[in-house]
Amino acid sequence: MRCPNDDDFNNAGALKRLWYKIICPFTFGARLWMVTTSILCALAVVHSVNGSWGYHGSAQDTGFLSDGFVNGVRLAWQIDAADAGLDRIDDFRVGDEYIYLVGYKGGQRSVVAYDASYSTPRELWRTDVNDDEEGVNWWGDDLLVGNTLVSTADGSTRSDWPTPGVRLGNSPYQHPSGEGPSTGPVGPVRLYCPTPLSAPCQAWDKTGTHVWDFDASTGSFPDSVTPLEGWVPLRAWEPSSSGPAMGYTLDELTGFLNLETGERVGLEAIEEACGPATLDDSDGEPYCRITSDFKYQHLILRASDGWIVGDGVGFIATVAPDGSNPQVMHLDAQASERLLFLRTYPDLSSAQTPTTEQFMHFAATGEASWDSSITVSLGDYDAPISINEETTISTGQSYYGTDTDNPSVWLGNPALSKDASVVLLPHINVAPTSFIPKGEWRPLLVDVNAAANATSNAADSDKYAISSYTVPGWENLHMTSATTVFDDLIVGFASPAQAPWYKRLSALSAAPGERIVGLTPAPGPSRSIR
Repeated sequence: MRCPNDDDFNNAGALKRLWYKIICPFTFGARLWMVTTSILCALAVVHSVNGSWGYHGSAQDTGFLSDGFVNGVRLAWQIDAADAGLDRIDDFRVGDEYIYLVGYKGGQRSVVAYDASYSTPRELWRTDVNDDEEGVNWWGDDLLVGNTLVSTADGSTRSDWPTPGVRLGNSPYQHPSGEGPSTGPVGPVRLYCPTPLSAPCQAWDKTGTHVWDFDASTGSFPDSVTPLEGWVPLRAWEPSSSGPAMGYTLDELTGFLNLETGERVGLEAIEEACGPATLDDSDGEPYCRITSDFKYQHLILRASDGWIVGDGVGFIATVAPDGSNPQVMHLDAQASERLLFLRTYPDLSSAQTPTTEQFMHFAATGEASWDSSITVSLGDYDAPISINEETTISTGQSYYGTDTDNPSVWLGNPALSKDASVVLLPHINVAPTSFIPKGEWRPLLVDVNAAANATSNAADSDKYAISSYTVPGWENLHMTSATTVFDDLIVGFASPAQAPWYKRLSALSAAPGERIVGLTPAPGPSRSIR
């Protein structure tokens, strides 16, 4: 249609004039098109800031979070079950720059691998797993999915171990760990325990070889920590009718186990060298405070050259990887507290783990050989965390609790920005106060300064509501689990509530439904929006 002249336009009806404005933007519709373009541009900007726009970061892991997360999070990408070619996603794991999803398509269990370094994750391979046993665990550089070992290199599988034949709750593979019942490996082996406490456990390696037996009748099991020259601590386990409880499945130190040979040693060396840690019980009988039964978690700190063990209230011993050559001493309250649940940064490999001497120097002086640290302070209803011994945040979490109320569980392995402005806590009770438990545990990305200010200024239990100090946008996503891939990329499960239509239309809210999401830092106030 040809554009009309001025008389034709003025004499036309309302609908026809609107049509003329649409087809003749430079004569009659300039204002209409300017308004329309402005609205579209505004929506595009809003979507860029708040919606899914891809990952364009550095793809580097320095051992620290990006300090840009203090400005909030934005959705880089999302993968729901349909995107992954599945009916549901049950679990995921992150290793190096890769993401591994585990789920089902119909009755078929599958693992799908992605490279997270691209703008959106690029699928590398997928493989079927003919195994419904619960659990997804790392075994070295590979994944143990139920009873099947999946190579992260190419997705090839093998399953050369005895088959449990039952689900996790009664699995003969079940062993206690710091995160509850586990069928996962411990170092280079996997334990097969037909009847714990009454029959020997079998240790099997990745090649499907039965390498040694383990006597579980003593009530001790290996701790699920990174072995040190093949050795790990042995911890007591008190079974119950409900099975091992999360967090407190493993209690006091009972010895050390070599995971390569099956050799085990007790605590005789520490007891012989106990010296200043020797006390008298109520009957006047001497006992070693470091090795005695203790209902709360002992200090067990892994160094690069040995372990630091103790009762958590002053008496400690530094020992070699196999528990030999103990050096027993007493620390004051401040020095002891510096070592309890200590996390050091950056922590990129075991080769960077401090020595026992470096840990003890830090305990005595507060001078650290590492860049940053997080510790947990004593508290009845609140166990604050201390960052770099400078900033304290009230968490509202329990210190002497049970189950998940154990700092070894709820603190987990937090991620921290280098400037200490933001911290990712992987497993926090988000109750409004510690006195009103919500029963909901999930990760939190916390604005450290905001939380610290609230901690120092609060006069009542409001300070315990740590979820009030999350960075912008975090609560909207309702993350159920999260971990870092790169400094500037967090990956996790998101299960947001359905948002109002107007927020969905303007991309102010993520789409509903549980899915895997990638989150990058939101732009700060002084940064331009791309």
